Amino acid sequence: MKKPMQPKPSKPADRHPEGSDTAMPSTLKSREIFWQNVMREMLTSLAMQRAKLISKINEHLQQAEDKESETEDRDPAEKEKDAALIASILEDFDGRMAIVTSLGERIPIADITPLFACSIGGTSHTRALSEDVQCTIFQIRTPSDEVYTFPIQEIRGFHALTAQAMQELEANAAANASGSTDTPFGFAAFTSLARELEDKSEEEEDSHQATQE
Repeated sequence: MKKPMQPKPSKPADRHPEGSDTAMPSTLKSREIFWQNVMREMLTSLAMQRAKLISKINEHLQQAEDKESETEDRDPAEKEKDAALIASILEDFDGRMAIVTSLGERIPIADITPLFACSIGGTSHTRALSEDVQCTIFQIRTPSDEVYTFPIQEIRGFHALTAQAMQELEANAAANASGSTDTPFGFAAFTSLARELEDKSEEEEDSHQATQE
C-alpha cells in the first residue's frame, strides 16, 4: 500500500548566519512578498478592467446623447434599456468580488483605484523606489458608497461569490501582467519576486565590495 504524498519540508529560512551582510530573506518573507505581488497583480487588473468598462459605458452614453440631440424627445424605454445595459456591463462590480482584510472583514468592490500607478524617471534609485511602491495602496468604493484605502499588506484574501468571476479575474490578471493569454496566473508575481531578490543580492554584493575597497 502506497503511503500518501506529504509536502516537502521547507528549506532553512536563511543559508547564511543571522546578521550576515549576505543573508538572504527568510522563506516566510519571500512568501509574503510573493503574496503581495499576487494581490497587486489581481487588484491592478481589476482596476484596469473597470476602467475599460467605464470607457465603454461613456462611449455608449455619448452615442445616445448624440442620437437624442437629433430628435426632440427620446423614448423612455430607450433610457431604461441604457440603464439595464450599464448594470449588465458592471455586474461584476456589484459586490460579488471583495477583498478580505487582516481583521477578517469582507470589503465588497464597486470601484477600485490604485493611488500611485506610475513609474518615475530620474536616477536608477528613484525609478527602483517608484516601482517598489506603485500599486501598493488601493482605494476601494463599496456598492453602498463607503470608501476604504488599504495598503497591500493589510489585504489577506480575495473573495468572489462565483468561481467564474475568480477565473475571469485570474485570466485577465495574467494576460495584463505578461501580455500573453498563455501565461499562468501568478507567474508575473513570481518573476517580480525573483527579480527583486536578485537586485537585492547584487546591491549587497556591490556594497560588500565597496566596503572592502
